[in-house]
Amino acid sequence: MRKTRFFFILGFVCLLALPLLAQEKPGTVGVVFIVKPKAGMRQQFEQANKRHIDWHRQQKDTWAVTVWEIVSGDRIGQYGYGTFGHHWKDFDGHAKFDEADMADYLANVAPYVEPVVASYSIRHPELSRPMEGDATLSEVVEYHLNMGGESDFLLAVRKVHEAIQKSNYPMYYYVRELYNGGEHPTYVFVFPHKNWADFEPPEQTFLAMLEKAYGRDEAESLLKLFDKSVRSVRSQIIAYRPDLSYSPSAK
Repeated sequence: MRKTRFFFILGFVCLLALPLLAQEKPGTVGVVFIVKPKAGMRQQFEQANKRHIDWHRQQKDTWAVTVWEIVSGDRIGQYGYGTFGHHWKDFDGHAKFDEADMADYLANVAPYVEPVVASYSIRHPELSRPMEGDATLSEVVEYHLNMGGESDFLLAVRKVHEAIQKSNYPMYYYVRELYNGGEHPTYVFVFPHKNWADFEPPEQTFLAMLEKAYGRDEAESLLKLFDKSVRSVRSQIIAYRPDLSYSPSAK
């Protein structure tokens, strides 16, 4: 009788905990700001950014701010600010802080930069393969799709992702879908790297891995499906700047 009562209470407690567990699911929304320092003001911009990050630290901001420098492509010399892992409702709760944040930014950093570009995106964890450890660099590849080509693109990406997972192919990536702030439909793949040496491709080629997983015909069909759905590709390499970034957990 006691055992029955124990399991009844345990089950009831678990039912009560289900809504809490659902709330703890990580958010997938991120916002990115791209800024360009004014000509000859890179050093002043970085010093101003450090002061602004100190302001975040003093205010005990609960959101992390990751800063990176773009080191290749047509945006070379520009910087990105990103905050990720949010739910949409989180932006309502952070609105008051954002007002003060913007005021400090306009007063201290804005004089050294050109107009800011902002975009919102959604992370797809089911299509991503995170790398263990910290990245110092990342390849960022934007895929701008043809209208009506999104379903074919996602089908090909899912199949390739499954092959990579099953074969444990040494390739890691985060997949984000542009929600607002650019051309649609657009998907962004971020390939993290520990260092420059990590850019060296694996001994087994990507095509060989795909052919081993699906056979030559299906592998070629997947690649053709992928290529057909893509209108244009834009790529760049970014270098993370922890000295310009902020983390609530950092001392």
